[in-house]
Amino acid sequence: MTTLSLALLGADRDLKAEEIPSIVSAHTGRSLRRFALEMRVPEDASEELNAELQAATDGTKYLQGPDAEWQVSSNRYSYTQGERPAIYTYNLEIQEVEGLQASAVEADGMVLVPVQYDESISKDSLVLTLVTEVAGQESERLEELLQTQGDSYFDVVRRGVSETPVRMRFGRCLWQQGDGDVRRHNLTLVADENQPSELAGFAQLNQPQLARTTEKSVATADALALLLEHLHEQGSLNEEAYTTIKAAAVPHKITVREQREFSRTDRLDDFWHKTSTPA
Repeated sequence: MTTLSLALLGADRDLKAEEIPSIVSAHTGRSLRRFALEMRVPEDASEELNAELQAATDGTKYLQGPDAEWQVSSNRYSYTQGERPAIYTYNLEIQEVEGLQASAVEADGMVLVPVQYDESISKDSLVLTLVTEVAGQESERLEELLQTQGDSYFDVVRRGVSETPVRMRFGRCLWQQGDGDVRRHNLTLVADENQPSELAGFAQLNQPQLARTTEKSVATADALALLLEHLHEQGSLNEEAYTTIKAAAVPHKITVREQREFSRTDRLDDFWHKTSTPA
């Protein structure tokens, strides 16, 4: 037995705990400590304690110790009958929580500094999500990396989490234009190189129609740009008309009126589904 200090019910409490077999972290390979412990509280404190233990179970707010945070992995309780006030006895198992905040992510040799960072295990595969801001040559280098790597796997190092490289690929990667030449990226990297390739159901939604529509949209935009340049160079469009048409062709957040056009159908009856009405 050992004594474990935990912040519970507004105070630091020294609790008798028994160390149980540790587990190996799927994130870092570290050995994570685990303890079993018992705690008794009067009935009027049970509701507050239940809330704290639930938060520590789902990860909303872990239990705080002097040298670590702890997640509740098992929680059982019982209470005495016929006594006033009733005494609630909690039997808990807790597990050490890792600090999974990378100071930098090295992707194929490029160093990205996260503004926000998260990692999780999905279907036995490590998944990283980070928000980073880049500009100038670094922005160009990242864009080249995103375009050339595609679904290829490359070495990724999470500085501050693990120095061991992990083979990963890019998943969903979003970006937003910032001030000047700054680009803000939301990048997902997935370590599923040895996992069977499966398309999730939502990935097949409206396919191949969506892919063909995207291709057509890009081709139309390219053709319009070339046509405008040609007409302008030939003198068929004056400067004002050229500028106005070119501005209209720039992608923009569509208006409510424009959105309504995407709700148009030639067969309204195909979308009627009769439902039962209250008696």
